[in-house]
Amino acid sequence: MREPKSVTDLLTYRLLRLSNTFGVYSSRRYRTEFDVSLPEWRVMSIIALLETTSAQEISRSVSTDKAWVGLTVQKLEKRGFVRRVSDKQDGRRMLVSLTRPGQEVHDAILANAKRRHRRLLGALGEKDAETVIAAIDRLQVEADRMLEELDES
Repeated sequence: MREPKSVTDLLTYRLLRLSNTFGVYSSRRYRTEFDVSLPEWRVMSIIALLETTSAQEISRSVSTDKAWVGLTVQKLEKRGFVRRVSDKQDGRRMLVSLTRPGQEVHDAILANAKRRHRRLLGALGEKDAETVIAAIDRLQVEADRMLEELDES
């Protein structure tokens, strides 16, 4: 393995740049085609995955601030994409789910994201694509360990 000469050679820099490029692409595409911001899409995708959930659970899933998630949920509710109801077991907690229009927008964006996924991995070929996915999974496990170590100290 060659030693990095500058910050642009670091794995973390390269992954961040790649992620940011995907984020800019997605943000522009989703705003133009679906009138949904990237943060709104991220929240909608977690709600769709969990079906009915709370802002706290969404916050944990996307590793972000609960207050930010709450504001995003409010915006989505005003637009008719989500509904909030009180949790029957804990009246202080609000549960969020997608409405029919929210589910339709989610499904359209997800179809778009799957096409992008296939295109990106197709640029690598099947074997290399599997290797990249496996490598990313291993890197995530190690990054989680590093974060746990930091939290313990």
